Amino acid sequence: FVGLTVSAEEIIKDRKILKRESFLNLNWSSYLMSKVSILLTLSALQALIFVLVGNTILEIRGMYFEYWLVLFSTWFGSNMLGLVISDSFKAVVTIYILIPFLVIPQIILSGIIVKYEKLNPSISSPSNIPIYGEVIIARWAYEALAVYQYKENRYEKPFYIYDEAMSISDFKRNYWLKSLQNKIDFCIRNYDNKDKSIEFSSALNLLQNEIVKEMTSPRSSKLVFSKYTQINPSDISLELLEEINQYLEQVRKYYVKLYNKANSEKDQLISKVQATPEGKEAFLELKRNYHNESLNEFVRNSGEVERIIEYNGQLIQKVDPIFLYPDSRFIRSHFYAPAKSVFGFYFSTYWINVIVIWISSIMLYIVLQYRLLKRFLDRMEQIGGDSDE
Repeated sequence: FVGLTVSAEEIIKDRKILKRESFLNLNWSSYLMSKVSILLTLSALQALIFVLVGNTILEIRGMYFEYWLVLFSTWFGSNMLGLVISDSFKAVVTIYILIPFLVIPQIILSGIIVKYEKLNPSISSPSNIPIYGEVIIARWAYEALAVYQYKENRYEKPFYIYDEAMSISDFKRNYWLKSLQNKIDFCIRNYDNKDKSIEFSSALNLLQNEIVKEMTSPRSSKLVFSKYTQINPSDISLELLEEINQYLEQVRKYYVKLYNKANSEKDQLISKVQATPEGKEAFLELKRNYHNESLNEFVRNSGEVERIIEYNGQLIQKVDPIFLYPDSRFIRSHFYAPAKSVFGFYFSTYWINVIVIWISSIMLYIVLQYRLLKRFLDRMEQIGGDSDE
């Protein structure tokens, strides 16, 4: 909203000057760069003041630069959008009527007020952020700050690696493995039941998909089940189902060991920090200053009743998204992912999101540079005028 209102009149108020100067071959690129430079500086200063005041009042400690960078990037992107509509529409009234229609979706579809999976299921997905969420700059900004603040605050940062391992292990043991075991039991009970052939095939498809994910996904056990290609209605047998059972038992033991190891190391670290009365008091003070219970509830989705759901032949984890690495090979992920993949390499969500915001700003600048929206609207107006005649 701040970025839009600052820039929304910047070009339209100069329209008469631009028309007069056009006879002198005024360079459009130079004119735009002068506007962009001023707005860039103004947004940087506004973001700095906002962060200094806001973070101090809210007692968000040690993250001034990270907050400033995200807000500055977001406001500059809004500046570019404001310049685009300022150049494309002919009346100031139209622009200010349009601003709420641009701002409100940024709020509603940012993933904060309404969860994406709670929206229309035909255009949403429980596994990834829907396409319409990918074009919401506010979503990229909020997710970057939420993930960074949870992972990198001074209290959580030393424990994150242990909490991650414990979360993965807990989910796999208590929800994922039990769901797969139920599918195996169903297949055994209905092995010769022709009336359940569709459900039988679906169960096998899910088993195969999940075993492949377990062998290949990041942060999984990577334990290999060599006969995964035979998990289909044509090749399945009771003996193979028993082998799958044995494989899942190996996976269970792996996650039990992983949980115990992480829990033990975390306890040792806490004990070391609290070895003295002074250390214990300092640790409690650190938690009071840096641990945010509301943020913890958001990024861990602890209020979710359904811990795991079945969707499109896969099991989808609904809790602890902050510890779940996405399977997508290029940026797309679930909300609050701790990192995002770029061709198989994982990078911090914070930096990926900031880069995406700047790429969006550059794209808006290109639209402005070539006046693409203005040309489109002029063309639509021309077509409308021709049809009236």
